[in-house]
Amino acid sequence: MFNVRLFALFWPFLALSAISQTAPDPGLNVPPGRVRIPVLVTDRQGKPAHGLQADDFNVLDNGKPTPIEAFLPLSTPSGTQAHFTVFYLDDRRLNMEEMGSARKDIDAALSVALDSNGYVAIVTGTSSTNSGFSRDPNQLRQTLASIRANAFAEQGTAAHNFDLIGTYSSLADYASRMSKLPGRRLLVVLSPGFSADFPEIRSAAAVSIDRIIQSGVIVNALNTQDSTSASVGGDNKVLEELTSATGGSLLPNSSSPLTLVQYPELLYLLDISLSAIRADGSPHQLKVVVNRPGNRVHARESFVAPRSGK
Repeated sequence: MFNVRLFALFWPFLALSAISQTAPDPGLNVPPGRVRIPVLVTDRQGKPAHGLQADDFNVLDNGKPTPIEAFLPLSTPSGTQAHFTVFYLDDRRLNMEEMGSARKDIDAALSVALDSNGYVAIVTGTSSTNSGFSRDPNQLRQTLASIRANAFAEQGTAAHNFDLIGTYSSLADYASRMSKLPGRRLLVVLSPGFSADFPEIRSAAAVSIDRIIQSGVIVNALNTQDSTSASVGGDNKVLEELTSATGGSLLPNSSSPLTLVQYPELLYLLDISLSAIRADGSPHQLKVVVNRPGNRVHARESFVAPRSGK
């Protein structure tokens, strides 16, 4: 049984009695020995493609077909299901103006995130703030009001690429904590975006994304830069990777705040086995193909093989 009292040590404002008997979604966490691939499939009008079965999908690992070990269609959680939203403010990079705008967006989204079974936590990338899960909007707004921009962020996003490994690690750590929760889990990243062109950063990104997916967490992201900024295109790359790999959405800063907390209407979860994959830490390229014409596929494009002894 889920131990809410133990978890409350990490998220101190968690409302214990309300969720102690909530059953977890079946298959949300990934069993050992598998790689999970969350897949969004849309038709020509951009609407979810319903009714697909496992045999409608082909998965290529480094160009070679690999069997699908498990298949689960996942719909938007109903109003009776507990769900948990963590708003992650990238205070390593958000300047004063962007931080103020991000706080307003979170405030506007709270009413939807805190529906009849919603729980919210507000955290920062440097871990200087962690509200713990709460259903009290006043307490959460007090947390928001206390968050300030980091003086170093005023130097611009490029000045802090050296700390990208720490950013990826913190995202994966928050997701790992959420993996103990019953119900659906959403991590909302508010960031001006960043690039990750160095090999060691790319490797850290792949490992962290896998940890997030293994935790059953979906990532939505809002790029807080003005869409006219010349750097938005390049800095979107990492946010696009985080969201598409987990089944979430990347939103421009002109989006309605309410879209921040929207779950995908339909997400297909495909698992492949690690049993035939050499445990050498090598990168693998993934491609998911749907055997129905006219559909568009959004899915993770890579994973890193585990290393033996880990």
